[in-house]
Amino acid sequence: MPITTRNKIVYAITAALIIGIIIVTVFRIGVNHSPRKIDYSAPVLLPENRMVLIPAGWFLMGSNDGEQDERPVHKVWIDSFYIDMFPVTNSEYAEFILATGYRKPRYWNNPDCSDPAQPVVGVNVADASAYCVWRTQTQGGRFRLPTEAEWEKAARGEDGRIYPWGNNRPTEKHANTKLRKEMPKIGICDLGASPYGVKDMVGNVWNWCLDWYDKDFYSKSPENNPTGPNQRGRRGNVVRGGNWVFLGCCSGTPEYSLRVSRRNAFHEDLQKKSIGFRCVREVERKSD
Repeated sequence: MPITTRNKIVYAITAALIIGIIIVTVFRIGVNHSPRKIDYSAPVLLPENRMVLIPAGWFLMGSNDGEQDERPVHKVWIDSFYIDMFPVTNSEYAEFILATGYRKPRYWNNPDCSDPAQPVVGVNVADASAYCVWRTQTQGGRFRLPTEAEWEKAARGEDGRIYPWGNNRPTEKHANTKLRKEMPKIGICDLGASPYGVKDMVGNVWNWCLDWYDKDFYSKSPENNPTGPNQRGRRGNVVRGGNWVFLGCCSGTPEYSLRVSRRNAFHEDLQKKSIGFRCVREVERKSD
């Protein structure tokens, strides 16, 4: 082979290598400077202490800018209580099933929502209450579902904010804001905590509450520790917290769906893919 031809081949190979290195370098720089995306499939590490103390005090409940059933804004006094930092997970509910032989929830083997770090769904009020009773028996204290007022105070604090994190519009770092096939795991959105450090209050699953639903209840709600109407209405139990199934679709925009004052309700026997729960532990009161 003539030397001139060999040199041309060497020069061509060298040039191709240099161009390849430049392309790879530019790609890496672009990746490193792109906005961080939330990885909803990442493993989740749970803290050892999974309950948060909500101190006693007044807070502003409801919204004058929301739906009719959110009005009027009113001051409510809530005694102190503990609430789960996250919704109850499949992993935690599995311990309950193993210990008691309780029935498995609907969707238990559904690949979209059966990861150990995803909230348990497909549970009705009776299922959630049975889990609370089991925790009472095994952990001490008294566990139950939160009242609607307890849930809202844990989610928004005392200042009447729109979202758990404040009044800024939700982003993927605050909460799940997109309709997706697979349910988000807990603890992914690190900027979405409430003032007390309670997490995943909005955008993940609806949370069952203890109260029956009444669209006009706020106009007649007592100031101290309200527990909802005395009689069951047509719609059943209150749920709070938005949900991952219809987010940004039938439930409206994320800005609307993720407001902490937003109310909804379902029949207490329903086992929906969008409803989970978290527990409250009552604080023991010292007698005089």
